[in-house]
Amino acid sequence: MIAKHRARLAGLFAASDAFAVALSFIYTYLFRFYANIFPVDAAKGTPKISSYLILLPLLIAAHLVFFYFQGFYKSRLRRTQLDDFLSVSFNAGASIVLAYLLLGALNAYSRDGAHFLGIELIKLSRVFLVIYFVAVVFTISFLRAQIYHSMKRRYARGLNLDSVLVVGAGEMGRSVAQKLVEYKDLGFVVKGFLADDHPKGTIIDIDGGLPVLGAIGEIGPVIEEQGIQEIYVALDLSNYAAILETFQVVNKYPVNVRLIPDLFQLLTLKARVQDLDGYPVISIDDVPLHGTGKVIKRLSDILASGFGLLVLSPFFVLIAAAIKLTSRGPILYHQERLGMDGKRFTIHKFRTMVCDAEKDGPMMCRPDDPRMTRIGRFLRKYSIDELPQLTNVFRGEMSLVGPRAERPEFVKEFTENIPKYMLRHKVKAGLTGWAQIHGHRQNSSIEKRLEHDFYYIQNWSLRLDIKIIWKTIRGGFIDKSAI
Repeated sequence: MIAKHRARLAGLFAASDAFAVALSFIYTYLFRFYANIFPVDAAKGTPKISSYLILLPLLIAAHLVFFYFQGFYKSRLRRTQLDDFLSVSFNAGASIVLAYLLLGALNAYSRDGAHFLGIELIKLSRVFLVIYFVAVVFTISFLRAQIYHSMKRRYARGLNLDSVLVVGAGEMGRSVAQKLVEYKDLGFVVKGFLADDHPKGTIIDIDGGLPVLGAIGEIGPVIEEQGIQEIYVALDLSNYAAILETFQVVNKYPVNVRLIPDLFQLLTLKARVQDLDGYPVISIDDVPLHGTGKVIKRLSDILASGFGLLVLSPFFVLIAAAIKLTSRGPILYHQERLGMDGKRFTIHKFRTMVCDAEKDGPMMCRPDDPRMTRIGRFLRKYSIDELPQLTNVFRGEMSLVGPRAERPEFVKEFTENIPKYMLRHKVKAGLTGWAQIHGHRQNSSIEKRLEHDFYYIQNWSLRLDIKIIWKTIRGGFIDKSAI
């Protein structure tokens, strides 16, 4: 149901984006060459619009492809205006750069520098590109906002709404209803629950209160009275007879039925249904980071860490000198950590503590830890001591973004107390992460950090990685636990 609505909405947005690109392109051409605001080279004259229109299909394709990889057609309808603006601006800039580079390559490889496969090539006006950037960001954002508000108004008037009924008001049923409420901007309205263990009229505390409409056996009359189109069956296996009875009744009505498997308590990450020669197999705690996404993340890590090491190398020399001059001992500190799939590796950090700081055994760093050196306190405050881990990222032992890498001794302790702790090791550890940008570092509870790690693993996307990196940079890498 949700996939169908999102596909329809994605198609609408894609058509809107393509129209916005074409409209902005034509407007930019007319404004640049016919508004008499910007001078035109008298020797060359005004270029024909047909020469520029050759570029339009490329721009449309570039915009749509970049939007697709940004996850713009997979996201929920509800987004912040700042998120929209930043995403559209990045998309416009990347599309323009790609088109400019491709046109330059065609010019370079054409025989006479003016034609390629019989098509007349042009050299794009830089003023044209600047005007186009502003125009396309405004037009795409404006049309998307109109679609959003138009759909909101229709739903507010009760038009095109899908009425949903949840069978079961237990933990699983309430969680399903809460998730459906989050998608109400897509036109879903949860009418209420059917439950045998709650009296009719009971209000369940979800979205301001949803009623229990009756017992499970009353599903037929409720479907007719409430105009139900979608039914979610969220009962545990102890109610197997009720599940069968529900299916027998709903088959008499033109409704869509969804069964939520009784695996709710087992699922921590995401589940994926696979096929085993005709048998459906549910993979519990599956990680969405695989295939193309995994390759893109690895390439991003290589490029970013390589660039970082190259640019920061002079800075590293100064830090090394400061460490050596202010305290006795080595410059770097090497420590064993546990990474993806429980594999051990050695991380590298600038030394921030005195020698033999752990002579009495492994200990987590504390605020105002007396073992920290003067320069070490500064390095920890701004997380500068973590920067040598770029070598770990470059070698593939870590990623720029991911859960914090912990020591094997601490992992063993956490695993004994928190059974699902090892699920965070299904991805590579990171220099920064979702937990860190929300202020959950060593001084926070492990449960809170774990909650944020699971959120990152469940919702990974390249856009989320960029958001985390941006917030890390904007926050100045400050670790308040080291202050």
